[in-house]
Amino acid sequence: MVIELGSLFINGSIRDYFNCQFYVGVDWRKGVNVDLVSLAHEVGFSDGFFDTVISASMLEHDPYWEKSIVNMIRMMRHDGILILTWGAALNQAHCPEAAPDGIFHALPAARVLDLMEKQNMYVHQFQYEWSLLPANKDVMIKQETLYHPVTGLRDLGTGEVALVAFKDQRLAAGNQVIDDLLDLDKTWE
Repeated sequence: MVIELGSLFINGSIRDYFNCQFYVGVDWRKGVNVDLVSLAHEVGFSDGFFDTVISASMLEHDPYWEKSIVNMIRMMRHDGILILTWGAALNQAHCPEAAPDGIFHALPAARVLDLMEKQNMYVHQFQYEWSLLPANKDVMIKQETLYHPVTGLRDLGTGEVALVAFKDQRLAAGNQVIDDLLDLDKTWE
């Protein structure tokens, strides 16, 4: 059983990657791939109901992100998996219409990691994703310009983050990967 929070089809769907009989797509607005209209923090399935809880690129548009994550964890089975991606502190503002309050909320990754720890979640993997920008793009950034570690090209990073976490520490396998961008992310608040 899978629940996806922020399931409205905008630029693709993760639903296609699951072959299961019970998949619930939740979003605060009606549309393609939305089975239940609700804010993520208000979804009321039973504790431990879902094997897999997913949210892709939704948290940065959720003014209630902390309550939403706590609710996701509540709905997750003890041996289930939580998969999140979101626009963290280095993410540029985008799609204000995707937020119920019309505001983009860049969500520092360190705050999410702190919440995971407070909720007794074990992070299996965490990583910033890179996206190259033109060298002459006029973008303000608090720190010095970053350079991509592989290409060496000027890079400001997208600030997109991916995280996989478990309630059961045995499933996390201690394979946590923390990107150097996390340090920059922490200075952004």
